[in-house]
Amino acid sequence: MRVEIKDYEALSRDELYRALHLRDLVFVVGQKITAEPEVDGRDPLCEHALMYDEDGLLVATARIFHREAPMIVGRVAVHPDRQGQGLGTILMEHVQAHLGAGAAELHAQAHLERWYTRLGWRRFGDVFEEAEIAHVMMRWPGIDKV
Repeated sequence: MRVEIKDYEALSRDELYRALHLRDLVFVVGQKITAEPEVDGRDPLCEHALMYDEDGLLVATARIFHREAPMIVGRVAVHPDRQGQGLGTILMEHVQAHLGAGAAELHAQAHLERWYTRLGWRRFGDVFEEAEIAHVMMRWPGIDKV
């Protein structure tokens, strides 16, 4: 597996298309999220983590609002055909190494709270609804895990 983290301006048109397509497969098609547009106009404000398999196919992605304080991680998505194979963990380990000692937050789907906790994230606050799905706020303590 190969993971790259690139600023929006460094993405090729094909890389951006593939990332948006993968997020559409996971969130819009797979989870039926329609209350909030997937393509929200905020991608130019982010760095994008892109994970490719040995054949060069994009299998996972995430975005990082690296200019925010704290940074914000979002749109973590693994291709539906590749979920449950540990790819999300590998991707997040790279994202966390990229965050380094910097503080970060994310909105985790509530059913993924234990997974994020195992990766070192800590929940704060109550459960809330986002795009008609239960979520929790999680914080990254800035500990280098990779």
